[in-house]
Amino acid sequence: MEQSAKVNNEVQSLFWADLFDKPVAVEFTAEKLTENAGLLLFGALDRRMGLTARIAADLHDQRDPDLIVHTLEDLVRQRIYGLLGGFADCNDAARLRDDPTFRLLLGRKLDDEQDALASQPTFSRFENRLSKGSLLRWGFTLADVVLTRQRERRKRVRRITLDLDPTDDATHGQQQLTFFNTYYDAWCYLPLLAFATFHDERNTEESERYLLAALLRPGNSGPSVGLPFVLRRLVARCRALFPEARIRVRLDGAYATPAIFKLLEDELCVEYIVNMGKNDVLKRLAAPALIRARLAATLAGKTERVFVEEWYKAGKWSAARRTIIKAEVTLDPRDESKEMRDNPRFVITNLKSDPKHIYCENYCPRGAMEKEINELKRDLFIDRTSCSDFKANQVRVLLTATAYALVQELRSQCAQTEAGRWEVATLRTRVIKLASVVCESTRRWLLKLSRCTPHRALWLQLAKCVGAVAT
Repeated sequence: MEQSAKVNNEVQSLFWADLFDKPVAVEFTAEKLTENAGLLLFGALDRRMGLTARIAADLHDQRDPDLIVHTLEDLVRQRIYGLLGGFADCNDAARLRDDPTFRLLLGRKLDDEQDALASQPTFSRFENRLSKGSLLRWGFTLADVVLTRQRERRKRVRRITLDLDPTDDATHGQQQLTFFNTYYDAWCYLPLLAFATFHDERNTEESERYLLAALLRPGNSGPSVGLPFVLRRLVARCRALFPEARIRVRLDGAYATPAIFKLLEDELCVEYIVNMGKNDVLKRLAAPALIRARLAATLAGKTERVFVEEWYKAGKWSAARRTIIKAEVTLDPRDESKEMRDNPRFVITNLKSDPKHIYCENYCPRGAMEKEINELKRDLFIDRTSCSDFKANQVRVLLTATAYALVQELRSQCAQTEAGRWEVATLRTRVIKLASVVCESTRRWLLKLSRCTPHRALWLQLAKCVGAVAT
C-alpha cells in the first residue's frame, strides 16, 4: 500500500488518448497554485477586527521564548482559517504546510521550505497546553469583540434578546468527562451556546443571531450548569455597551426552575420568556381553550389555535407567574382518516403583551437558532471534539466559535448583497474555494485568479467591504 501511494505521488502526467474529441493530457507541474484564495477575505476582515490578535494576546504562552517558531497568534489563525476552508482536523496541517494562501495569511515566505507552517504535533501541543484561565479570557474576548462591533455598527438598539441552549455533541472514544445522556440516548458532551439578536428602533428582530459564548460541558451536566455564569457576564456586557437597550432572555423548558427565575427576576432584572414542559396542572388549565380550538378545527377543517393566559405556580415556586397557553388542535385536511390531536404548549413570561403576540412574535423566533447550531456542527465542526483531554476539546469549541464570528461579521458587512444570507457551506463553495496562482516579490503578494471565476463581481464587492481598494 505504501509503495503504491509513493508511485502515485511520483506520477507527473496522465493521458487519455481516445475518450474525448482530442487527446487529453494532465500534468502536475504548475507551481504556487492554491484552491483557497477566497480566505484572503477573512484574513483581511480578521485584521480589521483585530479578533485573533486580541485573543492570542490574552493567552498565556508557557513555552520558552527562545525556542518559539510558531507564535500563538499564528497557531490560532492557521486553525481558524483552516476551519473556514473546510479543514476540520489538526491532521490537515500536513496538507496545508505549503499552501500559498496560508503562507500569505500567516506571513511566511512562499519559497522558503524552512519557513513552513505549523504541523499536527504543534497543534496538539497547543490544544493541550492552554490553561483554564486562558480559555476563560478567550471566551470573554470573543464576546467583547462581537458586541463592540455591533455597537460600532448601530446608533441605537431598542432591545437585545439572548438565547441560550444546550446541544448534544456525540462522542465515540475515550474523551475525558464524556457520559451517557439518557435524553439524547448517546455518549456525549453538552456544550452550552449563547446567541444575541438585536432589535432595531421599530423593535423588529433581526435574522442574524450572533454567537457570544460556547461553553463545553460534561455529558451528564444538568441543564443549568454554567448558565448563571454565562448569563451574568453577557447581561453585564450588553448593559455596559448598550445602556439604552432592554435585555430579554429566552430559554428552553429545562430552565424553568426556581433558581433560574430568581436569577432573571431578582438579580438580573430582565425580560424573559421560558418554555415550560407539560404537566397535569397545566393540561387542566389548557382544557377550556383546547375545547374552543377543537370546535374551530372541526368547523374549518384544518388546524386551529387558541391563545390564552393563566397564572400558574409550581410546587417549589415562590409565586405564581404569567403563563401563556397555545391551545392547538392539529388536523390534516389531506387525510380524513387521521384524528384530531391536541398539541398544547406553555411559556412562562413577565412580558405584558397579549398572549398570541408573545408566543408567535416573541417566543417562536427562538426556533430559528437551530440554523446557527446546524452551521456550527455541519460546516465548522464544533462537534469535532475527539481529543482525550476535556480542556483541549474546549479549545476546539472556541476555535470554531471564533471562526463563526468572522463569518457573521462578513455577512453583516455585506448584508445588502446576496452573500449576506448565505450559510457557511455556500460561502465556502462560492467565494472561498477559488483557484489562484500566487506570486511573491520583495514588494508585494500577487494572486492571479481566472477571468472566468464564478461570482467574480460579488467577490470584488466583498473584497471592497473588507478594505480592498480598486486600482
